Amino acid sequence: MRRRNSLLAANAVVSAVLIAALLVALNYLAAEHHVRWDLTATREHSLSPQTIKVLRSLPGPIEVVAFPQGDGAGRYRQLLTTYQYYSKNFQFRIVDPDRNPAEAQKFKITSYGQIVLTRGKASYTVDTDTEEQLTNGILHVLETAKKVVYVLQGEGEVPLDDFTRNGMGTAKQALTGKGFDVKALLLVQTGRIPDDAAVVIVPSPTRDLLPQARDALERYYQNGGKVFIMVDPQTPPEVRTWLGSAFHVDAPGGLVIDPVSRILGGDFAVPIVTQYPYNDITQNFTLATAFPVSTPLVPQPKPVGVAITPVVRSSDSSYVKVNLESKNAAFEQGIDVKGPAILAVEVTPAPAASPSTPPGRPGAPPRTSEAKPAGPKGAAVIVGNSGFIRNTYIGLVGNRDLFTSAVAWLTESGNLVSIAPRTSPFDPFIIGGSQGRYLFLGGVIALPLALLLFGGSVYLRRRTL
Repeated sequence: MRRRNSLLAANAVVSAVLIAALLVALNYLAAEHHVRWDLTATREHSLSPQTIKVLRSLPGPIEVVAFPQGDGAGRYRQLLTTYQYYSKNFQFRIVDPDRNPAEAQKFKITSYGQIVLTRGKASYTVDTDTEEQLTNGILHVLETAKKVVYVLQGEGEVPLDDFTRNGMGTAKQALTGKGFDVKALLLVQTGRIPDDAAVVIVPSPTRDLLPQARDALERYYQNGGKVFIMVDPQTPPEVRTWLGSAFHVDAPGGLVIDPVSRILGGDFAVPIVTQYPYNDITQNFTLATAFPVSTPLVPQPKPVGVAITPVVRSSDSSYVKVNLESKNAAFEQGIDVKGPAILAVEVTPAPAASPSTPPGRPGAPPRTSEAKPAGPKGAAVIVGNSGFIRNTYIGLVGNRDLFTSAVAWLTESGNLVSIAPRTSPFDPFIIGGSQGRYLFLGGVIALPLALLLFGGSVYLRRRTL
């Protein structure tokens, strides 16, 4: 009997040890080979193939620090955990900016929900927790060289390092937070654009550009450079004429008036835009933008060598006040121009057309088509407004995002990815009259009755034992 008890005790100990070892092994395998399944119809809890490809090819660790508002921490953790699932080099932590203001100040956080990505000395700030922005942020920090943005100064442009109402110091900070190196450019002194320039910004000169400045900008643009030009109703006519000759975008002058802005609580001279034409810069862009004191842009018909795409357009009820000296803000028939008015455009090289050989007479030498002049190799963004980047207005709704998106498109248009958001479709389950009766009879009457009969039979059987 004692031997039998010893064997049973030993068997129990061995079984317990084996079960414990099995649990340890299963936990180890689960930690090393974690597997997840997304059974939603649109795979809304999974990442896109573009993002997975980027994560699996990370060359080294990336530190991610998120600063959500208190009630959004769970959503951020879920997204960042999904990223970490595909790469151990993606390390993140979540910080409450209200409880840790010093850390928020250290990372130059300006609003709730921003995410800072760091790789070595490179850093990039993402404004929201969307997959598209976060993946593009990873692509930014993977760049080996920091991109330099030059801002033209010396011809009465918007001052770069000025934090008063009319300066663009806040816009410079926005670009710096996105990982760009922002420098002033004095073409009146140098006469040439540096070789490391990723984009040159011309923020609304108040004097005509010197010939050497215009020539340097045109050479840079023709040879593949990227330029971002802003003009206003008061911009000198010589600069507006230069836009037409160099970029095929006319700026005839005038002031854009939009009565819809008054309905939205703004001023009629501040067009508020909520819908955008389809273009590369404002894909999936849903924020409203405001453009105080704007002048219209008119793309030339059939421009040679370039493609011009509207980026921002005022509402259908807007119009262009041609006479800036008039004190009558109402639409004047025969003088003013009805809207909508184009407020911003992107200019890109036109797609190359395949050469064609027109047929000739039998026996005659083939005729070759006349070669078209080559267009510029660069790209440009032209905006009929500079107020939206000034310190007074850049904080309004989506102005900062539009500005940084335009610069990012000019400098990274070949690397950024576009990822459409995924949501669960609304698929209602509707029960008909007969189906409802069957469910009632089965779930409320038949199933409880069956359980009662089964339980009663078991009870009677046990009574007879």
